[in-house]
Amino acid sequence: MKSISLTITHLIFPRFFQSILIVMLCLPVSASIHASGSFSIRPHETPDACNQEAAQIRVTVNNVGSGGVLNIELYDDPENFLFKKGRKRKIRIPAAAGQQKVCMNLDQPGTYAVAVYHDRDGDRKLKKRWNLLPREPFGLSNNPENPDGFPQFSDSAFTTGRLGADIVVNLREPDER
Repeated sequence: MKSISLTITHLIFPRFFQSILIVMLCLPVSASIHASGSFSIRPHETPDACNQEAAQIRVTVNNVGSGGVLNIELYDDPENFLFKKGRKRKIRIPAAAGQQKVCMNLDQPGTYAVAVYHDRDGDRKLKKRWNLLPREPFGLSNNPENPDGFPQFSDSAFTTGRLGADIVVNLREPDER
């Protein structure tokens, strides 16, 4: 009897359609979680407490929109700037409109660059165009002007002292070209 019902189920809903049906049933649940603003921030992605007396990079981010997640990434490898394997640290915080300050402790003084982007939908990915330019608000330390090319580490690099550094990153809305 069971084999007959399984066969009928498979005839009515072949495996391909079963997969689609499962996905369609799960979409409203994932959409409601996503819409609620409950974004995934892992324990190692939280910022450090700001302290002017500590060796840390204190990043002030301007022009932040509301909603989603603000991503602050620290790089110390010029060859792998803006690539995951070159990233020394990543911090994620809920985005709030206006200005936000984030601090991250340093192991040692050195030359670093910071990249920031506003992940509006909180999917942990920077949306990009076909030409790899960002589709979400994006900014770099030193706020370099290079609208048509891939950013270089040297344009965004800064050197920290014994007590770190204070930097400002201005997020820019992506061009619509």
